[in-house]
Amino acid sequence: MRAIRLVRAVPLVVLALLCVPVQAAEDLVIPLKFIPTKKLGSDAQTLREGISNKPIAIAIEDSRQVKTKDLVGEGTGSGDNTFRIRYTGHLPSYLKTTVQDRFGTWGVQTNDSSDLVVMIRVTRFHVLETHAFYGSIFTAEVQLPWTLTDRAGHVFASGTALGTGKTKGRWRNPINCEEVLADALQQAAAGILADTKLQEAWLTAVPQPAPMHVATTPPAPSRPQGQVGTAASPARGNAKGAVAAHPKTPAQLLADIKMLRQQQLGTGLLVDYVSKQTLASAFSANDLVQWKKAGVPEPVMAAALQRAP
Repeated sequence: MRAIRLVRAVPLVVLALLCVPVQAAEDLVIPLKFIPTKKLGSDAQTLREGISNKPIAIAIEDSRQVKTKDLVGEGTGSGDNTFRIRYTGHLPSYLKTTVQDRFGTWGVQTNDSSDLVVMIRVTRFHVLETHAFYGSIFTAEVQLPWTLTDRAGHVFASGTALGTGKTKGRWRNPINCEEVLADALQQAAAGILADTKLQEAWLTAVPQPAPMHVATTPPAPSRPQGQVGTAASPARGNAKGAVAAHPKTPAQLLADIKMLRQQQLGTGLLVDYVSKQTLASAFSANDLVQWKKAGVPEPVMAAALQRAP
């Protein structure tokens, strides 16, 4: 009878062990450094004649679907314990600096004030560490959808560039993580320049500046009957006769931003647009909630808050 009870108890013990969750190890935090393992210029692309003489601006938007924006990967340790790989710093700034450096190395002039803009949305920036007895294998993937546009919102070309990296290294080694991410980023940046549609549009595009917001003068209030005298000129008191921009409510400005985002305008261009607007009223708590629900990037919201009275 005792033996029977032991036999029955064994499956329950095994089941209990299987149900124990795998413990997560401490996060690995890495700095964002560009240290590729490939030789400088190994991914360089041949540019068509004239492109090097036509400067562009580069805008970056972090469009990754991740739980937290500082998450860039995961790894496994002894006993298959998993851990997250996070980074310190600001990813869009790091990407912009790195892409500008790579483009410059390959013969491209960049200028933040240019009306011709390459907008890059990073949708994948990920490193995976797989631990084994002899060390770890590090693999990285970078995905960069891009659009060639101008400040007025005209789209000349679009596409997606991919990059990968792989190396062997030591377990939980930040340098190995940075190496494969740098290799993948360099390959993706080269892939953008290699696109024939981009180069063709780059040469032929006639970029337009951002449209100036021209507001119509509100109608003058009707004069009560019997009032004597003539209405003063709207320009009187203004030496240049300039007409002030018509202020918008936060809801009206949000509608403009939604329309511009549908045209795939990046965060940098949206900030420029918002910075030229004037708000008629301050943000209410409901306004902030509506902007957040619409997915408006935080730099755009910050610029809008500064335009409120």
